[in-house]
Amino acid sequence: MGAAETDWEGLLEDWRIGRAGTAGLYAALRSPMYRAARQGVASITSRAPDSADVEEAVFKAFTELEKKDPNQVTSIIGLARRMAFRRGQDQGRAVVRRREQLEEAFADPAFIEAAKVTEKDVALEAERERTFERAVACLEMLTGDQQDVIRATVMGRESLSDWAFRKGKTHQAASGQRDRALKALRRCIEQYDADEERR
Repeated sequence: MGAAETDWEGLLEDWRIGRAGTAGLYAALRSPMYRAARQGVASITSRAPDSADVEEAVFKAFTELEKKDPNQVTSIIGLARRMAFRRGQDQGRAVVRRREQLEEAFADPAFIEAAKVTEKDVALEAERERTFERAVACLEMLTGDQQDVIRATVMGRESLSDWAFRKGKTHQAASGQRDRALKALRRCIEQYDADEERR
């Protein structure tokens, strides 16, 4: 024997008398609406839909469904699926428009020129990576507090005032410690560069 069918008539009746709230209604309808929305998106894009587009279509369809007068609804599952399919088609049209806009942008000579990778770009990115690696190596040579203040206030998002408070220091002492740490870091990196030039 197969799985029991959902009692859609019972769900509609519960909705009419106010026993089926938003959460219960959505939980019961989400899967069939999701399937219908996927079909709607795919019918326009001719591709497997992105889950975010399907979710967007289901959300819009469910919001629209909730605004209906349940006493005017004859089949809750039929209405939910049809609305999800239609909103899926709308979402599919939006996807196609985005795709066409991207294709136009990619064909623009200015975009093509800007997207070119030059030897200068390659050299610059290689140098940035070398600098990063040297900075990481140099950071390990600092004292524990110096490492902490750099990681927290330069590499992280903690303000110097918050760091000073956390460490039980005055703002002036923390500022001086960070300045010394940055100078030590700079000297270390410059030493790496000098050593590299001598090789």
